[in-house]
Amino acid sequence: MNKPKQLIFPFQINQKASFDSFFCSPDNQNLMTRLADIAISQDANELIIHGEKGSGKSFLMQAICNELSSSEKRFAFIPMKKALNMGVEIFQNLGSLDTVCIDDLQLILANQEWETALFNLINECQQSKCSLILSLGGTQPVEESIVLPDLLSRIKRMEFLPLHAVQDELFNQAIVFVAQQLEIKIDNAELEFLLNHQTRIFSLLVENIITLDKQAASLKRKITIPLIKETLNI
Repeated sequence: MNKPKQLIFPFQINQKASFDSFFCSPDNQNLMTRLADIAISQDANELIIHGEKGSGKSFLMQAICNELSSSEKRFAFIPMKKALNMGVEIFQNLGSLDTVCIDDLQLILANQEWETALFNLINECQQSKCSLILSLGGTQPVEESIVLPDLLSRIKRMEFLPLHAVQDELFNQAIVFVAQQLEIKIDNAELEFLLNHQTRIFSLLVENIITLDKQAASLKRKITIPLIKETLNI
């Protein structure tokens, strides 16, 4: 019987997420090259994508999953923001896959039950040569976050790949790129207003232009400064 490419979990993956649709600033070029190699590699890999809040980790993790699917890899995608209330059993019996992707690893650290389950999963993946790709947010060192010494030892052996947040001087270029990728029509004046009056966290800016696009479509209007003010309560 053929095994499915992905185990059945109630977690949707953004089908538009791809390496090509991820704004790659110059300081992330090496990361993207490495991830592209890993997506098609036949070898087992253990790596952690580490970045600050809003740097795009979750989008990039979903892009990796879509690349794995295109390469006919069998994988599981587990976003911990949604999986925390499902219990540690979700980590069981995943070693038969080609790759396991776990997003927001920081949410389960310092929890002994989850750390034990992760430790067992890492061992299972090592034995079966299943790749393990994790994303880790926050600025706290793993030495200060992990309770189990054996888990810390396993984690520190993994390849750490930093994901750098979009710098202020690239915000305009980045948001134009994303708008084009999502086929969202927003003029320069409206973009400038948004950048001057909203948070400088890039992922939140992306969420805002998606919200604006949906609101404009529902009202059959263009994205204008008045619409931005109304929708985002500016």
